[in-house]
Amino acid sequence: KSYIIDNSYLQKMNFCIYIFVFYIYNQMLFRKKLLEMNQHFMKPFTLFVLLSIFLTTSIFGATSPDQIEYQGNSLTKNGQGTRIIFFMKVYEGSLYLENKSSNAQEIINLDSPMAIRIDVTSTMVTADAMKKALSEGLKKSTSNNTASINNEINQLSSSFDSAVNSGDYYEFIYLPDKGTHVVKNRELVELIKGFEFKKAFFGIFLSDNPIQKNLKKSMLGG
Repeated sequence: KSYIIDNSYLQKMNFCIYIFVFYIYNQMLFRKKLLEMNQHFMKPFTLFVLLSIFLTTSIFGATSPDQIEYQGNSLTKNGQGTRIIFFMKVYEGSLYLENKSSNAQEIINLDSPMAIRIDVTSTMVTADAMKKALSEGLKKSTSNNTASINNEINQLSSSFDSAVNSGDYYEFIYLPDKGTHVVKNRELVELIKGFEFKKAFFGIFLSDNPIQKNLKKSMLGG
């Protein structure tokens, strides 16, 4: 017997083989391109990771003064730490006392001159961001019992009505019988009276529920 294969059938077979070979060839090209893309991607990704780590080192941090002199009071830096958000430094926080101490609760309850200084180191820090962060910090510091200091919180918020730029610094200086002086770049912006507010404000950084634990540790000289 002889078998006759229709030409149309052969054409279909050839077409299917062509499609199959074309598919395999493109898969090989795709995998090659994917490998090249991964290699190209890994380089900037690695640089990004290294840069993030580099940016969180102290070389980019502001150095606050060892002492603050204010209205006849001399305060010595107790410790300085870095506030970090999403691997980026946003500010340096420093605690100033008359006498050095590592007892956070004692510092919060102490009715004597002391100060917290914030040196802004990132454009991520805006006036609105500061208002929000400090407001949330006060809620954490007081276990959400802020009703008695709502007026003082509003005063604090109003002290950030002007723009905040990288390089600016704020000093929150508490003096007994006077209150907490909010000083921006050596200029008095607001005076917030009340010892209860002082305790709540310093608790933002030093309470059992601080804004950042390693910042608290550094402020306490750890």
